[in-house]
Amino acid sequence: MNELVVWLLVFPSTVTAVREIPYITAHRGENGQEIYKMKLSFPTIKIHKPDQYICYTRYLAELDEVYVLSTLIEINHEFVHHADLSFCEEPEEFASHQPWECSRSRKYCKGGAVGVYFFDAYYRSEVGKMAYPKDVSLKVGFSTIMRHINLEMHTKAAVTDVQYPLINVTLTFIKTPTKYNFQSHLLLTDGFIPANKEKGYFAEVACRWDKPDVVAYAVQVHTHHVGYMADAYRVRNGTWTLLASQLTQGKTKVLVPVPGGFIDVRQGDVLAAKCLYIPKDNKQVRFGESDGQEMCNVDIQLGYELKHEDSFKRSSACMTQHPKFSFCDHEATSGICGDNRQVNM
Repeated sequence: MNELVVWLLVFPSTVTAVREIPYITAHRGENGQEIYKMKLSFPTIKIHKPDQYICYTRYLAELDEVYVLSTLIEINHEFVHHADLSFCEEPEEFASHQPWECSRSRKYCKGGAVGVYFFDAYYRSEVGKMAYPKDVSLKVGFSTIMRHINLEMHTKAAVTDVQYPLINVTLTFIKTPTKYNFQSHLLLTDGFIPANKEKGYFAEVACRWDKPDVVAYAVQVHTHHVGYMADAYRVRNGTWTLLASQLTQGKTKVLVPVPGGFIDVRQGDVLAAKCLYIPKDNKQVRFGESDGQEMCNVDIQLGYELKHEDSFKRSSACMTQHPKFSFCDHEATSGICGDNRQVNM
């Protein structure tokens, strides 16, 4: 494997290059292992109106095969509402290695892909860091499936004259693999919350796990204005194991560690989730991405063994339609089902 070079940029009067060389530094960890850091910046751009989605894809030319231990996203809160960080195998043809406006289509990856972190302006700056637990990392680099890094930002103000990056990303990585590699599995809802549910409505999701065995270690949950809480479970032979339970009202996406650490998920298990909504009037509320709609997003963070890498090239998802679906409709979850049409609180 090629050695990484430590770059010291000390050119105060040079003209900005077409592609900036990132800072790569190294130090030794507690066990003597070399740990590297690379800092990347979103290219400086001008944005003439607010509420735009701007994307940027960059080939990881400096990294051969490395294992990311943590990511740090720093955003300019004056101009940026939120940012997404992901990696992918190849960008779509329309995706540019220069920033482009991506409001109409934010599906710009083909082949392997993994979403890493969603960072919102409502977070304090010190929690823009996402660190994998011990024994988990993310394999990236130009000789791997994840050879491109993607940055996406949702702007909240026009940028007419800015001389500093709107987003900085720092990758902390090592050169040797860990026991598990990172991927995620999303449980989500579609359809609508029926009218006249002021006393409460549960949106429920349940799907069988058919991929190779994994471990679950954290859950990221998200609802909008009338969502109050979200739960996630592993169901095995009629036994429900809690993965996460979190109040969501007034919060952005919340990352919750699995109680007690890693929980194994085997083929044949069921991953289930439910979100509680208390609408403030008697109107129907649709599920969707816009601010006036609702969401039940329960993103389970997983670790898998690299020998199963072909089964985890992309994150997976399970979606249910509402109000049609409830736990009553799935054999593994019917033991504790409650008909949503009969909910009284």
